[in-house]
Amino acid sequence: MFHFLIVVLFFLGRRNYVAHPRNPTGKISRQLANENQTLNYLKMKFSIYPHVNFTFNYFERLSIEEQLKTIIQTDIFIGMHGAGLTHVIFLHSKRALVELAPSLWLSQQHFELMASMNNINFRRCSISNESPTTAQTIFECTREMIAQMCPLMTVIPMNSNPIVRTISTGVGNTSNSSNSIKR
Repeated sequence: MFHFLIVVLFFLGRRNYVAHPRNPTGKISRQLANENQTLNYLKMKFSIYPHVNFTFNYFERLSIEEQLKTIIQTDIFIGMHGAGLTHVIFLHSKRALVELAPSLWLSQQHFELMASMNNINFRRCSISNESPTTAQTIFECTREMIAQMCPLMTVIPMNSNPIVRTISTGVGNTSNSSNSIKR
């Protein structure tokens, strides 16, 4: 049986904002220096995969209800190491968190531990803002997570056919329905 799946990726951006009295300037140290370019690159790379819905936003722009709705609908949550990743506790089990971590933060394990408490797949992606390959590194980390979550799915770009193929041991009709990963 063949199925077409939609994998919902959500990228949580980080911008400068005042969130803590010890940081009155609002300058956030863990953010992508070239975030707009990175997001455009990821949108372009994932756009050739029709089974992937790539979205991004900033939680400070959303109400708590909108934040929770976004996370509940997310299959793979991607974001820079920071407080926003605590939303991993609201992901459905068997979803994924891709934590982007600069080298100084690679030893921090609290988001990995939060993910494991809720049966969430976890991948720490080491990034360097100075590297021209940061966006490609994020893309590869995320693509690896898709392959880990959906091992029977062949990820094929839009110009190939079939687009997405999953293998099932069940007997039945071929289905071309567009479904999200079962929640």
